[in-house]
Amino acid sequence: MFARIHTLETTPEQFERGLEVVREELLPWAAESTGFRGLIGLTDRERGRTLVVTLWADQDALDASAGPADRLSRLASEFSGATRRALESYEVTLFDVKA
Repeated sequence: MFARIHTLETTPEQFERGLEVVREELLPWAAESTGFRGLIGLTDRERGRTLVVTLWADQDALDASAGPADRLSRLASEFSGATRRALESYEVTLFDVKA
């Protein structure tokens, strides 16, 4: 499995607008994408930092999603006014979730 991490600096208002874009644009697109395995949003409201993690089945799925992911990340930051700090990819080497 592979992950792409979008790192943003946000104000509380920017976070809410960005969350709207993630829910309405990023998540529906990702859910239709081949190899998509999930999305995790992480926020530190006090520090004004947000991470959006998308999970992909394999390197091919991660690579195929790169262009659209970059465009949607830019759209979310432009719409919300947030500052995009990074867009990075990682191999997932440990994954254990309890429901």
